[in-house]
Amino acid sequence: MKKILLGMLGSDGVLRVDSSDIFLTRSSRLKAADTTPVPLVVEPEREGRFFLVTGDLSGTTLYQAEILEEVPRLSAALVMALEKKNFISMDDLSGSIQARLPEPSRQANRLCALVIGHKKSSPGAVNHASHLTEFEFNDHLSIMIEQKVKKARVQRVYRRTYRELPDDINALGPDFAISLHCNAFNSKASGTEVLYYHKSEPGRQMAMILLKALVSCLGLANRGVKPKTSEDRGGYLLRYVDAPVVISEPFFIDNDNDLAVARSNLEGLAQAYASAIDQIASMF
Repeated sequence: MKKILLGMLGSDGVLRVDSSDIFLTRSSRLKAADTTPVPLVVEPEREGRFFLVTGDLSGTTLYQAEILEEVPRLSAALVMALEKKNFISMDDLSGSIQARLPEPSRQANRLCALVIGHKKSSPGAVNHASHLTEFEFNDHLSIMIEQKVKKARVQRVYRRTYRELPDDINALGPDFAISLHCNAFNSKASGTEVLYYHKSEPGRQMAMILLKALVSCLGLANRGVKPKTSEDRGGYLLRYVDAPVVISEPFFIDNDNDLAVARSNLEGLAQAYASAIDQIASMF
């Protein structure tokens, strides 16, 4: 069960609880084994004010941290004074507070970085019959996905350069990221696959959820979830984005039949992504 803490928000993702500083990060504890956790971004106007914050507490770090709501200074001082005298404890209050949170609010603050693969000047794979590019297809699809997601916030991300992309995503502090792509090979290969970083268990779980949704929608061959190292194609993004991230390859855009299937069920494909994002948001 997640802990709920009451304290004063400081800069650099720190929550002052009594005389201790708790480091706040949106990163999961599993992901922290691979990369250094990124501090939770605290808006300047919130610094020095008291908030209820929830997350997975380990030592002096609160993983998957989420700011719930502000507590008036006098009320916060009273609660902390009663807690110090052992009249109440935050552990006792946590269950009651969690029970009163409406279900959407527990997930609505989860941020999904929805990355549009490639860019207009370098559009990726292309279907030679229709001249439709990977970038054009996913640029349009990303807008449809964003409109259908109900249980998370979505921030679309466009590539400046491939080298800068992980840093651009990390600057947003997302809970998870999905990079939209289309496969291509020899105009005959077909099917759906999702890539994840080989050391990331949350990434593997995300990939399984997304793969199931995409295969169910398109009905193409299930090529599975595929672990990738940093040296593999796409591995740079998977390795250096701090949040769990997957790369989706729902169909082969150079295969006329695959593309026809995707285009004929574009609304369904957008809904499949959105439903997967809603489900993934509940993991964090």
